[in-house]
Amino acid sequence: MKGQVAAVAVIVALVPASGLAQAASPETQLQQEMRHRRVIVRPITPPAEVERDVDRAAAEIEQQRAEAIAQDLNRPTQRAPQVDQDLKGGIQTRSLNNLIRR
Repeated sequence: MKGQVAAVAVIVALVPASGLAQAASPETQLQQEMRHRRVIVRPITPPAEVERDVDRAAAEIEQQRAEAIAQDLNRPTQRAPQVDQDLKGGIQTRSLNNLIRR
């Protein structure tokens, strides 16, 4: 019984509070729509500036290509696997083992 009374008291206390939380804001509907419909218009970039940026980007890409080519040319050449000492030793050991088995 006491639990039911406490539950009713809590519900009664919360109902007016929720009603106040939903009170209308001082802004009108038209003001809210105007605030949401703001459009940002950016100024047009001058064609000369666009062309300068394009030229700069093209020069940078060409420079990166040249650096990549130079880096590829400066890499040490890879040795053939037949020249590797471990491979030679392995082949010789296998050949010797094959001769011993015979």
